[in-house]
Amino acid sequence: MPLMTSYRRVSAVAVAALLVSGFAAPAAFAATPEHAPAATSVAPSPDTPLVGAGLSLDLNAALGLDAHGIVTAAVKGAVDVDGAIQLKVGKGSTIVHKNHRVTGGTVNLVGGIQLSHGGKKVVVSGLKVNLGSGAITANVEAGAKVRAVVLGSINVRTATAAIAEGSSVATLNLANDGIKLNAAALVDLGTDIGACVDVDVDAGATVDVDAALDVDANLAIGTRLDADLIVALGLDADIDIDLGLSGLLDLDLFADISIL
Repeated sequence: MPLMTSYRRVSAVAVAALLVSGFAAPAAFAATPEHAPAATSVAPSPDTPLVGAGLSLDLNAALGLDAHGIVTAAVKGAVDVDGAIQLKVGKGSTIVHKNHRVTGGTVNLVGGIQLSHGGKKVVVSGLKVNLGSGAITANVEAGAKVRAVVLGSINVRTATAAIAEGSSVATLNLANDGIKLNAAALVDLGTDIGACVDVDVDAGATVDVDAALDVDANLAIGTRLDADLIVALGLDADIDIDLGLSGLLDLDLFADISIL
């Protein structure tokens, strides 16, 4: 008989509170040529595509899954690097900004995380990060059934940006505080595979897990700076927009930013 979880489920109110609580890579664009002409104005874009390394987390290390006979694996295009499962940024990912403000956006993550115990398995895939609320949603495939879940959240107000000299691409580190995983969702995953996921739901509705979520955004449109995005991210304090692209390419920058 499979060992079922002995932990109390979190109430629906606690799970709902997750959505209103404080939330939450190699460059994929080539650097613009060094002697490209500078420009000081550009029409604001309603959104900017995102690419990059995406999400990396080690559920086994965070939750001690192997102590309960639970095995994690990267599936559906995700990769396993030294025990950490990595899901790259997928198509359709954007950061939305207008009038010098970030107004939202979505990070779509490619791949899935499989949890297995005995002859049972469950796959968590289709992860999406809402840059407006910080909520992380996903699909859980348990046998023939698929359900949508709120998997957790990131704090979108505590982020950093890194720009290498000679590049117009900013790598945005969006999970500097890690990820808050939904404790109720974790307990349900254990129930799906007949095992115990070691979380104390009495301690709160979420479980803190170290993770990285890195996305790349190009701060230039061709040879012109995307001034609206630069100001929206608060990077105009470090980037002199009047210097145009040449000024950006001269920078080697690491700065604190806030999404929204």
